[in-house]
Amino acid sequence: MRALIIGHTYVARDNRAKWELLARGGKAEIEIHLPHRWPSWEENYAPTEKKEVGLNVRVAHAVRVGHEDQYFFAPRIFRGLALGGFDVLHVEQGAAAFVYSQALFERALCARKTKTCFFTWINWETPLHRPWKVAQRYNLRHSNGAIGGNRAAVDILKRHGFRGKTTVIPQLGVDADFYSPGSNTVLRERLGLQGVVIGFIGRLVREKGVQLLLQASQKLDMEITLMFLGLGPMENELKNWVSEPHRKLVQVSAVGHDDVRDYLRVMDILVLPSYDTPTWKEQFGHVLIEAMACQVPVIGSSAGAIPEVIGDAGLIFPEKSVDRLAEQLQLLVQSSAERERLGRLGRQRALENYTHEKIALQTFEFWKTL
Repeated sequence: MRALIIGHTYVARDNRAKWELLARGGKAEIEIHLPHRWPSWEENYAPTEKKEVGLNVRVAHAVRVGHEDQYFFAPRIFRGLALGGFDVLHVEQGAAAFVYSQALFERALCARKTKTCFFTWINWETPLHRPWKVAQRYNLRHSNGAIGGNRAAVDILKRHGFRGKTTVIPQLGVDADFYSPGSNTVLRERLGLQGVVIGFIGRLVREKGVQLLLQASQKLDMEITLMFLGLGPMENELKNWVSEPHRKLVQVSAVGHDDVRDYLRVMDILVLPSYDTPTWKEQFGHVLIEAMACQVPVIGSSAGAIPEVIGDAGLIFPEKSVDRLAEQLQLLVQSSAERERLGRLGRQRALENYTHEKIALQTFEFWKTL
């Protein structure tokens, strides 16, 4: 099977693991088309072309880079659809993306036998202006299948009239050998961590529940350290925190992706206390599966796709409920046995559902149904 992949996510080399696994395993020949650059809060990516057995990465000039639903390539980038005989066109930019419309149009001209599918995270209804309404209508009508990163994303597609095949598969998994149980006493000492370490990793924005976690921790009467890893406008909230002898706060700026594991390994609990807003919901929470793979027990809110990701391998509290979050924190802070039990369950769930291998094979099997 030959597949053409389009998605800005893969400007980051580490994110291509599922495609590399399919290529190395002989399941599929993969060609990835990437924009020439992509600015993000992590860094400004400038991918380079690469060709190896079963995997070809192509880079082309794109307009409106940095906008997932607006960017598109310079003309003739999709000549491969006609010349290469791809079996599957797979685009990971959502249902209303202009680049998907562009690829579908090229496919209609010269590669009608190529099956088409797209990936979407969007799990809330969002009003679309006319250009995107037109693009979404065209894209849905000409798609054979769709992959939702969560169940709500698939439900929304069906409400919008999509009649193609659907499935739910996360976009990215974890390397379970890299994200694995361990400790880092050197880092723990360098950061001056004390007691039970309660961690948060992500953008420091209000909808991520940063303030909720601060308020809930105030109700704990045991020795703890709150550790926040990330950047954002809520940094001032952290700076105004008043430390007490039994309660300490440590804030670390964003670190390299490969360094996140070291910080997870000094945490005793990871919390993702996000809450829904009219224009955003937690679409997955990748840090959850990274923590679970490291056997760090997780607590998440009921917002968005968080309960779907955690399942019965962690604790869930009603979004925005400071009291319930405090109760769950208290339970885990005072019981190392319960932390160990949930840690083992989380690791097991990550291995069964969220590895690169699992996601690659699920995607391949979905392609076969098309």
